[in-house]
Parts: sequence; C-alpha cells; structure tokens
Amino acid sequence: MNIKNLTSPSILFFLLPFFLMAGVVLQSVGLYLCLLIIPWFASQSMSRGVRRVILSTSALLAACFFLPVVLQSILALQSDPLRLCVVDPPRVKSCDLTFRSWLKSPVSSSFIGLALGWGLIAIRKVHVRHKGQVPEALGVDSGVAAVLVSDDEQRFSLFAKGLFYASVLFFVYGLVQHFSGLSLTSATRMIGPEDRLPDGRYRLFSFFGHPLSLAGASLVWFSLSLFCLATALKNQVRVFGANSLQWGVLALIHGLNVLMSGGRTALLVVLLFAAFVGADWIFTKMRSRFFNSETQRPAGAAVFSYALILLLGLAAIAVLISLFGHHLNPRGMSSGTLGQGPLGDRPLFWQTYLAMWRDSPLLGQGYFAIEHGVRTDYYIREGFIALRDKYNAHNIYLEVLGITGILGLFSYLAILVLLFLNLKVLAGSSRERRWFLQALVWALIANLLHGLTQNTFFDSAVTACYLGLFGLLVVPPLKQHLAPNKVRSGA
Repeated sequence: MNIKNLTSPSILFFLLPFFLMAGVVLQSVGLYLCLLIIPWFASQSMSRGVRRVILSTSALLAACFFLPVVLQSILALQSDPLRLCVVDPPRVKSCDLTFRSWLKSPVSSSFIGLALGWGLIAIRKVHVRHKGQVPEALGVDSGVAAVLVSDDEQRFSLFAKGLFYASVLFFVYGLVQHFSGLSLTSATRMIGPEDRLPDGRYRLFSFFGHPLSLAGASLVWFSLSLFCLATALKNQVRVFGANSLQWGVLALIHGLNVLMSGGRTALLVVLLFAAFVGADWIFTKMRSRFFNSETQRPAGAAVFSYALILLLGLAAIAVLISLFGHHLNPRGMSSGTLGQGPLGDRPLFWQTYLAMWRDSPLLGQGYFAIEHGVRTDYYIREGFIALRDKYNAHNIYLEVLGITGILGLFSYLAILVLLFLNLKVLAGSSRERRWFLQALVWALIANLLHGLTQNTFFDSAVTACYLGLFGLLVVPPLKQHLAPNKVRSGA
C-alpha cells in the first residue's frame, strides 16, 4: 500500500472492514471513528442539495430508532388487560434509550448517533455559492445536486482492499475455531459441546455472539462480493480496484463462513444467489456466442434481477415448507424442542405471533409488553404451555407484525424505500457509486430472504454492516486524498 495512504483520512475506509468483522463493540467504535469523527474534521463542503439529501437520510435513520417508542406511546392509551404491564414507567427502557442499554447494545445506538452526526456534518459543511461558481468536488447531475466524489476511487478501492485482507484474516481464525473449538471471546477459551455439528466440528461464532449473527453478517459480504464478481465478469473490468479472481475468493470465503455457521436458510440463500449468478453468466455467454449479441442489458434488467432473486427465494421457502409439511406440529401441541425437523418449532412461533397480530392488527403488541410476558401468555393461550423454548418469531416479517402491527411493517418498508431513493440521488451518474448501491441492494435482499426463518436482520452484527455500507455513500468527500493515479487496483 502506498505510504501516503497512511497519512490520509481515506485510510479509514481500509480499516472499516476490520472493525465490522471484529465483534459488536468494535463495530460500533469503527462506525463512529471511520464514518463520523474523522469525516467531521476532514470532509469538504457540499452543496445545499446534497445537504438536504444527507439530512433526510439522517432523519430516516433516526425514525428507525424512535418508531417503536412512538408506537408504544400510542399503545399506552389502550386499556387491553394484556398490556397492563405497559403502563409501568419508565417505558423507554424497552427501546434501548437508557444509558445502560446503549452500553449493552452499542451498535443499535449507532442509528441515532450516526443520524445526529451526519446531520451536523451536513449543516456544518454547506457550501455557499459565490457568483455561480461551484468547487470541483461539487456538481449538478440532471438538475439535482449530487456529490461528485473526488475521492471515490480511493474510498472504494481502499474499502475493497480492507475487505479482502480482513476477510482472509478472520477466515483463518474461523477455520481454527471450526475444527478445534477455540474461542478467544469465551472465558473457557472453548466453544461448548452443544454447538457441535453432526460431523463433530464446531459452529462458527468468530467474534459475534451467535453463529446466526455471523451468518447474517457473512451474507452481507457474500452477496456484495458476488455482485462485484458478476459485474467484473460481465463487463471485463476491475470493480473497485479488484479483479474477478479476488472477488471470487471473497465470495467463497464468506460462503464458507455461512456453511460453517450451520445456518440452513442462510446457506440456501448462498446457493440461490450463486445459482442465479452462474445461470446469468452462462446465458450471457450463450447469447454472445450463438446470437452474436454484444448489446448491454437495459437498465431495468437490474431491477428485474433483484425481483427474480426475491421471488425465487420465496418460492424455495414455500417448496421447503410444502415438502416437509407433514413434520409441522398441529395447533394445541403441549411440548416441543427447537431443532426437530427441517423447520424445528418455527411453525409454533409463527402461529403464536400471528395470534398476537390478529389481536392488535394495526399497532401490534409493543416491545415493552413482549418483554414483560405477553408473548409467553400467547404461547400458553395457543396451547404450547409445555414448549421449552418460547422464542421470538424467527421470521422478521411476523416479528414486526406481532410487535408493531401493519403500521410498523409499512413504516419500516417505507423507510427502506426512501433510504434507497436518497442513496440513489447521492450516487448520481458515478458508475462506481451506482455499482456500490446495487451491491448494497443485493446485500439487503440476502438478509430479507434469510429473515423468512430467522431474526438476524435486526442483529447488531448485521445492522453494523449495513450502516457501514450506507456511510460509504453518505459521508462527503474528504479534504486530504490522493490523486486517482496514486491508488493502484488490486486487493
């Protein structure tokens, strides 16, 4: 790496992937250091249009954090006996707003922290035009103010390098852990026997609290790498300074991480994405060879690809449920243990959360009520009193419905759409930024599919990965950066 990189604020984009793979607390430290503290001092000025987009993005992140508080406040006005526990103040303890909760789950606090910080940076770094002149780092794209990020090449190239080296480093540790059970974060320095796989090896934790958290985070990096691999193969170019071989190695590493985590749905998503990219590559080659067609696919093809992946994933899950439907436990069952059959006790969880949602379809039951026994009460009402594990829904859509109702589900979906539209404006006409945004969409779809049988979409480990990717698009250009020809491609 060029020695000048070590004295440039852009080095933080290289370090960010190391933080994001090093566990929840260090994830939070990395988000604040790389995407807030240093950019506060080193970012360039920006146009008023860019400021408005960043401020609205910050407001959307804050809305994600405060939405449960608002919905719970509305629920407090109701008199349902099941929610009498909700009136016990202080209510905000269940929404990670207390100092103790922030320390316990620092990444969840990054939502509001980054939202506030990016908003302040946007206000502080506004550029006031003089005589119609705009500095080189700013520009206007189709009448909409957008960032012409002068350090994009450094930003994405350094991030890709950091992602490669961090992935290799943590993968080596993961292999050792998978075969020996060594865990540097455990007091005993060993993974417990309950986390052995049928072949005698250990489920992969890495530095996260649960193997499925590791699987969710690895899905982010796998889908991003796979998109970059497909783009590099299709266009015969280096993507973010890395070639197709390097992106292929990254996709393989994180695909193996998912495999070693023992997450079945996550592995199904990996196979689904890999099959789709492979089929798309074969189709492109056949079209070029037999039809002599070198025309590029239309812009709408990308959207079609995302929709196709989602539909195929939903169809695969539906087929899985139908094939093993005879294993599902009927209503009124009196006992059960997670892990029996391909879906375990998930149908019982789903049935319970559907009952919770039916009783409060608009606003759901509320986070505070869930924490104070309402979920257990519903398990008993549905006839599952002897069920050992009265878990959450293991389905992000039913989880949101049961806790925040239709209003919460549509609010979160609207926030996702609005975030995408904001990031699309910030991407402008930059090819690299458009690629990066499309890779981010792939990463979101991966965990939205994974969320059909798991709740890891809301895990701090996964949330931090998405916030890190958001930040690469939102953080304005930095004052001190290398000339483009100083950054060499390659990971």
